Amino acid sequence: MKSKISVIMASLMIAIFIVSVPTTFAQEKDAKKEKKIQKQRKKFEHNKTKAVKEMYKAYPTSKAEMGKSYGYAAFANTGVNLFVLASGNGGGKAHNNVTGEEVYVKMISLGAGIGIGFKKYYAVFLFSNQSAYDNFLINGWSADTQADATADTGKEGEGGSVAVGMTVSEGVTLYQIADKGLAVQATVQGTKFVVSEELNAK
Repeated sequence: MKSKISVIMASLMIAIFIVSVPTTFAQEKDAKKEKKIQKQRKKFEHNKTKAVKEMYKAYPTSKAEMGKSYGYAAFANTGVNLFVLASGNGGGKAHNNVTGEEVYVKMISLGAGIGIGFKKYYAVFLFSNQSAYDNFLINGWSADTQADATADTGKEGEGGSVAVGMTVSEGVTLYQIADKGLAVQATVQGTKFVVSEELNAK
């Protein structure tokens, strides 16, 4: 009788082990995924803050424009190869100046852009109205159709073009900065900005 009970108990223990092991692995996988998401959210938040700061330094008049805007979207990407986004660092956040709502947005490489040689790159979009802001979040924005972009790597006031924002579509002005606050008069060819469903999930 005892032998039979022992066999039953052993069978139960094995069954519990078989059931619990996949559960444990799933929990560990979920925990790692959540940790990665939190890390990327923190990085994108930093990117947004840093990009706005760099914009103010490179484009002094942008601060007044920011104050008048409905919202903005600020991004950063750093590395030897600017648009190699495997690290997940290419991105930032869109901020609604009216409601205070923020949305995580990714930068996706569609091909080599003119800024490929820059080690640090920042971009800030200012939206003059709700329609332009909402359209950016719903449809994203891509510069792959822009052509003949040229870069001005001279500091403002030291020759070259004046550091001003570029009107890239109705109600949208783009400010770009690369390497040590240098103003870049260039289009980010081959790059698309899209809302990240994963990072915005509650």
